[in-house]
Amino acid sequence: MTEGPEYDTDPELALAAALQLLSRFPARRSPALAHAIASHFRVIGSDPRLSACLRECAARLVQDWEAYAVLGEADDVSQGSRVLH
Repeated sequence: MTEGPEYDTDPELALAAALQLLSRFPARRSPALAHAIASHFRVIGSDPRLSACLRECAARLVQDWEAYAVLGEADDVSQGSRVLH
């Protein structure tokens, strides 16, 4: 049904994983991490076993985290093109 380790049998694991990823983002600001967070919010937002409030909140956050990933990728590209003197 859903992706991830045992999310089918324990949907709260997706939330726990998202919280863990969120706690690491400020230090890393990695586009890959932002994509992973968006993916977890997508799983949470589509799981009918979780409360409607939680699903709606997670679904709203998907776009934000996808945007953070794109911004991070653009930043990586611009930093990679800088010439050091």
